[in-house]
Amino acid sequence: MEITLDWKNLIYLSSQLIGYLIGFVLIIYGYRKNRSNILLGFIFLVFSYMSFISWLIFTGNFIHFPALYRSGNLLALFTVPIIYLYIRTVIKSDFLQLWDVLHFIPAFIFLVDYWPVFLLENPEKLKLIKSEIAYPELFTQYTQSRFFSFDFYTILRTSMLAVYWIFSVKLVWDYSVRLKDEMDDFGKQWLIWIKIFLGFELLLFLPYFLLNWFYDPLISFELLHGTLALLTVVSAVALIFFPNILYGINKKEKKQASIVKSKSESKEMLSPTRIQEIEVKLDQVLTKEKKFLQRGYSIHSLAMDTDVPVYLLTQFINQHLNTNFFDLINEKRVEESCKLIESGRFDHLSIVGMAELSGFNNRNSFTLAFQKFKNVSPSVYIRSVRKKGMK
Repeated sequence: MEITLDWKNLIYLSSQLIGYLIGFVLIIYGYRKNRSNILLGFIFLVFSYMSFISWLIFTGNFIHFPALYRSGNLLALFTVPIIYLYIRTVIKSDFLQLWDVLHFIPAFIFLVDYWPVFLLENPEKLKLIKSEIAYPELFTQYTQSRFFSFDFYTILRTSMLAVYWIFSVKLVWDYSVRLKDEMDDFGKQWLIWIKIFLGFELLLFLPYFLLNWFYDPLISFELLHGTLALLTVVSAVALIFFPNILYGINKKEKKQASIVKSKSESKEMLSPTRIQEIEVKLDQVLTKEKKFLQRGYSIHSLAMDTDVPVYLLTQFINQHLNTNFFDLINEKRVEESCKLIESGRFDHLSIVGMAELSGFNNRNSFTLAFQKFKNVSPSVYIRSVRKKGMK
């Protein structure tokens, strides 16, 4: 296997090296501190692997790795929605839900479609590689599909990139507008970095739509795969300048540190009059208006509804209510669900339906919160209420 150190090879090889390094750092620290970074680390690992596949194609060295044939597109179809899911988990402070598996249906379809190709012995794969390797643009057009027409998966993957990119940009735009004046250091740094990332991601699909039908497909191939390598390098290097993102120092940790640092100042601002004012506003928003029933309701939402700064709300909840924001909201949701169950008007609902009606994102979070505050599961509580009603 020959390696020529010209500028193209340097870009591809450096993207693999730094991409794998940053990917492992993100996953290791993400596992310890910030689960969203596990997704981001996986993205960088896949990008690095795809850069390796691209490098094998344009250098002709794929003949030395026949076992990897068609694996690049499978990982690409799997990773495209993960980019969106990563952005969503950061902005909405939740993790993956069961229904998120629907995002991976295209990858599953490709796996089923190309299963016979994946099962081929290496000598048979090598024959296919040798028949295509001289034409890189042909190599990525997936002519062995059993179910779909020529180049279907290239169009599918590119269209998915475009659609998920639009959804991602919308999430980031709404996030930046909603928290423009209240964004902490973590949020500001992450916003800068994600804009860099999305800017380069745009170049992964735009050249295909602009050039593929008007110029040599080889140009589109080189632009796509070259941009992927550059995206990996630039976004990975940018993370080095944003250690809060790289090492998973999340927003809550930053806020808690800020509160501890300015404890004496906060005490002065939480005068008896101020405490009474916050109590009245919380009663209005949480007890009367029941804003906590909104799914994804955050402390920023509470701050906007009560017109009380986040740091004062945090101190009030911690010191005067002896709890934290998430337990406060979840406890109120559990109490509300108990009222709904006891009313008997919602007996037709499943546990999932009751969870959603009470403001929880999913059944699992509802069950955990219910067990924490009621010491029984929702199903056990429902059965006990129904037994009492039958007496």
